[in-house]
Amino acid sequence: MSQDPSNSAIFIGVNLTSDNVHTVAVTEHGAVVAESTAPFVRTASSTAKGPFHEEDPEIWWNAARMAIGHIVGQLQKDIDPSQLKAISISGDPGALVVVDRKGNPIMPAILAEDIRATDYVKSLNFHGREHCQKLGFLFRAEDPLAKIAWLKDHSAKLYEDARFVHQADFIVGRLKGIPDVTDYSFAARTGCDLLDECWPDWLDYDMYLSVRDRLPSLLHLGDKAGTVSPKASNETGLPSGMTIVMGTTSTAAAFLASGARKEGDFHTILAKRMSISGISARMMRSPHDQLSVSKLPNRKWSFSVNSQTGAEWITAWFSEGTFAELEANVATRLPSVYLAYPNVSKEETFPFVSSSAEGFITPASEDRAVQFASCMQGTALFERFCYQKLNRLSGATELAGDIYTGGQWCSSDPWMQCRADVTGKINRRMRGKSSAAFGTAMIAALGIAFKSLEDVAEAMLAVEAAFYPNPEKNTRYSELYHQFCDLMEEQGYGGSGMGKES
Repeated sequence: MSQDPSNSAIFIGVNLTSDNVHTVAVTEHGAVVAESTAPFVRTASSTAKGPFHEEDPEIWWNAARMAIGHIVGQLQKDIDPSQLKAISISGDPGALVVVDRKGNPIMPAILAEDIRATDYVKSLNFHGREHCQKLGFLFRAEDPLAKIAWLKDHSAKLYEDARFVHQADFIVGRLKGIPDVTDYSFAARTGCDLLDECWPDWLDYDMYLSVRDRLPSLLHLGDKAGTVSPKASNETGLPSGMTIVMGTTSTAAAFLASGARKEGDFHTILAKRMSISGISARMMRSPHDQLSVSKLPNRKWSFSVNSQTGAEWITAWFSEGTFAELEANVATRLPSVYLAYPNVSKEETFPFVSSSAEGFITPASEDRAVQFASCMQGTALFERFCYQKLNRLSGATELAGDIYTGGQWCSSDPWMQCRADVTGKINRRMRGKSSAAFGTAMIAALGIAFKSLEDVAEAMLAVEAAFYPNPEKNTRYSELYHQFCDLMEEQGYGGSGMGKES
């Protein structure tokens, strides 16, 4: 264990992935005092044939109770059961679990990647067109609502008494006794109206699904979802009566562990691809359905988006072995008049969509050190380009918050400083490894011990290093950024003036 937890309140976060359950126990100060992972032991009912992908949801519960039990076992020598204050669950919003009135599965769970309902997408998007326009996305075959429509037509008898829940809802149900609640972010792709906070009429009156009374009650992330039942206590070792706090999707939970905490903050993962998440005061919509949106407490929203451009250029055009050598002197070459869009994949998904996006360095240079510096700078310029697109979608006119960074390449101090100088914003690298399970433990704490996301982040997360923008370099980078935007516009990437600040 990382510290003596004998006097601390402890919160448990459980995250279900595609292959296992990851569980952490965390103090109110953010110290991880126990951790456990249990794999899904697939059974004969787990199938992947053509468009059909199913598995027995009981394997999720078996793994969850094993992981939770292991954590309780680690803690029991050092803590009193009264210190275990709350538990929360996060998971995949796409998996559909079909249960009876008592919450028991009546068929294998239909997994997110199952696309048997492809033929129902057109009808859903036609009858729900006002709903889709309002929320800014179209339904897909992978969505639970499409799977429900398929089941109504293909398993009419089973459908008569069926109830429908999501993956994490099912585990909450095993903990409390019955799966009867869900989070708004889980429910979005099952037809929930995130703005009016309800299951809308069109599901029954236009699609004729007779489904609204078969779906769980809607709760906000951080709301109390129930308490651990005596039966679940016997199976997991958790105290009977322990509070269960409503969790959220794995993506949203991981974002909460990033450090971002207020409107305008961004979290950027620098990996092969660049992933950006943030917090907005309003629900954001994108013209190409690129954004994943989650509902947060206090009328706030989180969003996430993936770009094809990231740090792939390091291994494609250089090598990890030469990175340290070239990085050592890169600061002396920045800012650079050599402008780069370091796209290796030759496609782009955000901030514009293209199947033939070509990376470039201009003017041309054979100097490897120059190429390296221009690509590092170019990634930062492109990152700012993405932020400006996100700000326009949110209604903001400038970068308002701070930037929190994760991923393999955030360990590079010169790169972190370059990004701070390019964006003009503080760039923070967080201490420790964030995860969806840790974010879920933060949600458990939010439901019991804290009043806001800002409070729980301040108490449970720690900054390893902060990089402040150099005013002189920021001025020069702003000039280069506008040149970069002009180059992107010349290439037809993103539309006139898309990246430029108002």
